[in-house]
Amino acid sequence: MSGLLEKIDRQHLPRHIAIIMDGNGRWAKEQGQDRLFGHFHGVESVRNIVEGCAELGVEYLTLYAFSTENWDRPEYEVVGLMELLVSTIRNEVESLHKNNIRLHVIGDMNMLPDYARKELTEALDFTKVNTGLNLVMALSYSGRWELLNAVKNIAYEVKKG
Repeated sequence: MSGLLEKIDRQHLPRHIAIIMDGNGRWAKEQGQDRLFGHFHGVESVRNIVEGCAELGVEYLTLYAFSTENWDRPEYEVVGLMELLVSTIRNEVESLHKNNIRLHVIGDMNMLPDYARKELTEALDFTKVNTGLNLVMALSYSGRWELLNAVKNIAYEVKKG
């Protein structure tokens, strides 16, 4: 990858890259595997993308990882995805910190299981002083949620005066 990095004009990089993480389940089905197999294999791709963005000096990387619609998936898959999220955070938080990457979460964290919310909160706190890449995880997130949350915040500010 270092040869490829040398060919990139760092003066013309985007400040913010957003990726909708989609297709892992379909890929797994094409391999004759369970959908979770695809999600577990997607972690390596995400790691490479995060490391590449940090090395290139991209300011923000947003990963749309788990939409509100994903709650409608079969329970075993949702549980598997939450367990994958927690194990990935546990395994990667030291590396994020060491590489000066700051983790952020957008979305409704209250919808996440307690154990996932706890792990994320600890990782957010651990990386909050970092000044490099801002890694934004969109979890339990949708455009509708964003609008609803914005309206609630505006109403609160108006009521407050």
